[in-house]
Amino acid sequence: MISLVVYLFLILILMALNAFFCASEISFMSASKIYMQGLADEGNRKARCFSMFLQNNERFLGTVLVGNNLANVSIVTIAQVVLGHWIIQSPWLARLFSGESDLSSGVELLTTILVTPVVLIFCEILPKAVIRNHADAFALQMALPMYWFSRALSPLITMVTSASRLITRRFEDQQPSSRVSSSQVTREDLKVITALVAEQGMVAREAGEMLQMVLELNEKPVETIMVPLVEIRSLPSNATIAELERLTLETGFSRFPVYEKRIDEIVGVVSLRQILASAEVDGISEEALQKLEISAFLDRNLLYVPESKTVSELLHELRQQNIPMAVVVDEYGGMIGMVTIGDLAEQVVGSIRGEREQESVMIQRINASQFECDGRLDIRELEECLGFRIENVGFETAAGLVLKLTGHIPAPGEVVSYRGYLITVLEVKRHLITRLRFQSHRHREHTS
Repeated sequence: MISLVVYLFLILILMALNAFFCASEISFMSASKIYMQGLADEGNRKARCFSMFLQNNERFLGTVLVGNNLANVSIVTIAQVVLGHWIIQSPWLARLFSGESDLSSGVELLTTILVTPVVLIFCEILPKAVIRNHADAFALQMALPMYWFSRALSPLITMVTSASRLITRRFEDQQPSSRVSSSQVTREDLKVITALVAEQGMVAREAGEMLQMVLELNEKPVETIMVPLVEIRSLPSNATIAELERLTLETGFSRFPVYEKRIDEIVGVVSLRQILASAEVDGISEEALQKLEISAFLDRNLLYVPESKTVSELLHELRQQNIPMAVVVDEYGGMIGMVTIGDLAEQVVGSIRGEREQESVMIQRINASQFECDGRLDIRELEECLGFRIENVGFETAAGLVLKLTGHIPAPGEVVSYRGYLITVLEVKRHLITRLRFQSHRHREHTS
């Protein structure tokens, strides 16, 4: 008769196999597919085995399923033999389970009580907890053994996978696109991947933010990034070149929209640089040029876009038509703002400062608990300053938040409270909130 030590040794071996299959499953599922594919392309044999299972996912799952079940059934069978022998040898257990049916019930009860927790802890929970943080390394080490197990268990695996295909074929026939769509990487998947890559330090934080912003271009409407009508610096069509030069010196910009009669009737764009270049070619003197009207140099090639158009679509149109500026209109055809190619570029690389443009002071930190900001500050940047997420339904700027809280256009000096902060309106120009101060309640109580 086989000794008790041999039985226990077999149980330990089978538990190790069970743990191996569970660990293989979690490591293969959690490992970086891109990293493994790179190693496989370099000729790494283990990575090639991993890639083989990746391409034939059914075979991998079949190997894990068959291996796990064989190990579990064998553990339970041997444990029942050992426990049955123990019950017979133990006087008090023998009296407790005296009959044949009682003995069978006792063996099953003790097997469930003793074996299940051990298998669950050492073969399921512990391997998965250890492997999860080192998935790539363990996946490489387990690739070759899993390959040989799949070869050895090939007949059983083939039976299991064939039965699985027969059962699921009807569902696949009814939904032919499900298998394709499940393997595709969505935009949301890419967002999660880029966030994780940046969080783990695999790329610079700025690069991670740029990737996130690129992925958001297809979802962000133009109205969220446009320069609103009240902020547009423009010129009437009968303005002179001298007026254009003065506005250029004042603002630092060289290209301006031109209107007729009303500010919202944009008829074209004028560029001081192009005018000066054209005047030099035509031999126009500076004195004569100053007196000319800008309408003679007007570029009437304008692009009108609806406010709902996405940033990525507009960027494609501007590049395709080689137009630097677009007029944004609402559903009634009225102009509500403008977008330049520079505004679109800032959605990817952040704020761009021109040669003559002074450094932006969108946020000015006063102390640890107090800062001032421009009313046009994007809600995402404001969230970083405040340290919490803002439910920005219907607005995209700090000024929009204040308008939402007050319900009216506030006067300078008006204060509103929001989630532990006192927001003071510092400056209002032409019904537009231009400057705000955020101060923590705790800081105010401490200083008062």
